[in-house]
Amino acid sequence: MDDAKSVLSSSNASFLLVFLDGVGLGQASKNNPLCASAATPFLEEYLGQKLLEGASAQSSQTYPNLLLKPIDATLGVEGLPQSATGQTTIYTGRNAPKFLGRHQSGFANGSLRQLIDQYGLFAQVMALGKTATLANAYSPEYFYAIARRKRRYSVCTLLNLSAGLPFRMQYEYDQGEAVSWNIIGAVRSARDAKTLRQTGARKTISPAVAGKRLAQLSRRYHVTLFECYLTDYAGHAQDWDQAVAALQRVDACIAGAIAHRPPNVTLLVTSDHGNVEDLSTKRHTFNQVPLIAIGPHAAAFSQIEDLTGITPQILSLL
Repeated sequence: MDDAKSVLSSSNASFLLVFLDGVGLGQASKNNPLCASAATPFLEEYLGQKLLEGASAQSSQTYPNLLLKPIDATLGVEGLPQSATGQTTIYTGRNAPKFLGRHQSGFANGSLRQLIDQYGLFAQVMALGKTATLANAYSPEYFYAIARRKRRYSVCTLLNLSAGLPFRMQYEYDQGEAVSWNIIGAVRSARDAKTLRQTGARKTISPAVAGKRLAQLSRRYHVTLFECYLTDYAGHAQDWDQAVAALQRVDACIAGAIAHRPPNVTLLVTSDHGNVEDLSTKRHTFNQVPLIAIGPHAAAFSQIEDLTGITPQILSLL
């Protein structure tokens, strides 16, 4: 799909950013599926703890180049944190809710697009002479739905558009060059069926294979981004089994990415707001969100306190 096929030099800092929608660090309770031992077995062992309120970890002899810390998603603005402003903040390094004067759910409006166009991570990476890619799979049907006003652009889609980068389509998914938003690409529900028709991912792969695909893509780019919304859907549904299944799928995907992570790549995992960690409510939460960093530059993210710090630190390391 592009001319970035050559493997990057191992001396080049590169980043694989995995965004998980709606994952906070909540209290241990009967409403928190992250307490379940079966939910994230790989991460629990790797991090030495469950993803709960106050969780933190740094490099050790067993697991070097590791960081886990809670970061703030409220950003000093009243009200529950929301997706559009949270994601815009992550991908621009700008306090989007402060810019708007409120948290905004769903999709980026015209005002937020100003931040994305001016400060978007991909465009800034390219301005440094580096490369970036969105790993998510798309299809012509998605853009057709946009044109008919049946769908709206997500923040990451706008991030890619504003940088003028190509989208990964069905044939690239079939060739192992893209990953579905739900990781495995399988149709599990009517909602999935409609969404997958619009995102070019109709064949099933395992979560481990999805993680391997992400790691392989990160070998060729300085910044690789993947977005998954399963956890937010499960939180809004208040469905324990759905939540545990979503977390298991994410866990196995991350395990696959770590197993195949190139030595020069730092894996970053974070979220825009809490949700799935408290199934007593359909709403988002005020909980802090995790920032996980695994790789040679993990320690460089230890001073980040909120969502505004991720993009600037990636850019400074590039």
